[in-house]
Amino acid sequence: MNPGGWGRAIAATLVLAGSGAEARAQPAQAGQIKALYQQGERALSEGRYGEAEQAYERLRQLQPGVAEVDARLGLIYFQQGRFTDAIAPLRRALTLKPALPNIGSLLAMSLSEIGRHEEALAGLQQAFRQQSSALRRMAGLHLQRAYTALNRDREAVETALELSRLYPEDPEILYHSGRVFGNYAYLQTVKLARVAPDSVWLHQAAGEANESQGQLDEAISEYEQVLALAPNRPGLHFRLGRVLLTRARQANGDAASEAEALKHFEQELQIDPTNASAAYEIGERQRQSGQLDKAVASFRRAVDAYPGFGGALVGLGRTLVAMGDPGAALPHLQKAVSIDPRDEVALYQMAQAHRALGQEAEQQKALAAFQRVREEKAAAVVVPAGPPTVTRQILDSDRGPQ
Repeated sequence: MNPGGWGRAIAATLVLAGSGAEARAQPAQAGQIKALYQQGERALSEGRYGEAEQAYERLRQLQPGVAEVDARLGLIYFQQGRFTDAIAPLRRALTLKPALPNIGSLLAMSLSEIGRHEEALAGLQQAFRQQSSALRRMAGLHLQRAYTALNRDREAVETALELSRLYPEDPEILYHSGRVFGNYAYLQTVKLARVAPDSVWLHQAAGEANESQGQLDEAISEYEQVLALAPNRPGLHFRLGRVLLTRARQANGDAASEAEALKHFEQELQIDPTNASAAYEIGERQRQSGQLDKAVASFRRAVDAYPGFGGALVGLGRTLVAMGDPGAALPHLQKAVSIDPRDEVALYQMAQAHRALGQEAEQQKALAAFQRVREEKAAAVVVPAGPPTVTRQILDSDRGPQ
């Protein structure tokens, strides 16, 4: 947690005793005090903390009992990462002038930095509540860490959620909040294993964890144990089918796993007729095998259950194009593009529908959008994805040899 620019923001809030202190000084010292103030302020503003420290240590000797001087020293030590050294002058400053702004926050963060989280907690809580404070962001990060260190995990999560709301695009916030959420999820799973070691919930959690880590055989085993305990549990046949499909793809086409996956998707629909994902997967298998009439019916079922399902809209549209009905396909593809303007498969299929309808201008517009999106995605940083929710629609040219 680099103090950086917000250290200067703290400095700006501290009004030095300055002229008042000089007035109390002996005439012979007034000029020296003024020169030391100017030297210290200039060095502090330019990040020359060693020089600033020397100037303010000399000022403290000449003017003992000036709260702002101790506050400046505490800030200088904090900026240097000398958190233990910062505590004493910050405490003196607060004792001398409790109303000094931000010094309590700085003291709390110094305590937090050296692991004295219990002492730091009240100050961090207060700083995080100060909506206009330049320190709120850093105080929140320290508070989140303090709660975690004190095993107050619920409060850590609550703080992480608030930080994510306040700073939704901040990479440091996203990183630390993600760690808190992950730790809390782990702790909840550990607790689940303790209170219900043989439950469907624990087996399902283990299956999901194994699936996310690509341990497919282990995931299949856990999901099968769930179904042995609760054969009609909604969603489980779909999850099991999804893992079987992934295993089939990794084996470059395992027909037995694909057939078993299809059976589980059909069983899912018997348990939950509104499971759009299961209907979609069945439709995609049918489309790829050339059973276009059946694929249309399955995709329609998925769209009826979930009208905003972009993948199902694309699947339905491209199947209708393949069947020679571009007029019926176009509204579905246009809706898919309205849901996700960067869906390159929807854009390409929309261009094919316009072409089949003789709408050259619309075809060229869709192709231009398709090409732009494709180039942007090719240049983008690829973020590793978790397990797929459903089979992703891809262009036939991207599928490779069949």
